[in-house]
Amino acid sequence: MRRLDHLAGQLLRALPIACFAGLFGLLFVNVVARTLQLAGFAWFDEIVQGLFAWMVFMGAAALWREHEHFRVDWLPDSLPPRASRLLRIVVVLLSLCFLVAMTWYGLSLARKARAVTPILSLPTALFYAAIPVSGAVMTAYSLADLVRLLRRKEP
Repeated sequence: MRRLDHLAGQLLRALPIACFAGLFGLLFVNVVARTLQLAGFAWFDEIVQGLFAWMVFMGAAALWREHEHFRVDWLPDSLPPRASRLLRIVVVLLSLCFLVAMTWYGLSLARKARAVTPILSLPTALFYAAIPVSGAVMTAYSLADLVRLLRRKEP
C-alpha cells in the first residue's frame, strides 16, 4: 500500500510540473512568434485552458496528499490533545463533505459537457475531468486521514 501511495505521490507531483512546463513552453513560443511577427497560434488558448485546469487541480491534490495546502494550525495546536483531535476530526469531516460535493458535481459537469473547442475540436469534458479526478484523490486521502485520527494517529 505504501508503494502505491508513493507512486501516486510521484504522479501527483509530475502532472502539474509537466503542465507548467508545457504552459511555459507555449507562452515562450507564442511571445517569440508574436514579437518577431512570425505567426499567431489560434489554437493556443485551447491548450492553455486545458493545461491550466489540470495543473491547478492536480497540484491541489498533490498539496492535499502532502498536507502542504494552506491551513491555520494555531487553534488545534493550542487546544488540549483531546479537544485538538476532536477539532481535527470535525475539520476532516467538513472537508470530506466539500470534496464529495466537488467530485460529484465535477463528474456531472464533465459527463454533461458536449462542447468541443473551436479549432482543435477537443472535448471540453477533458478539461472538466480534472475536477472529479482531483476531488476523488483528495477524498481518498481525507478518508485515510480520518481513519488515522479515529485510530489516534496523527496524519
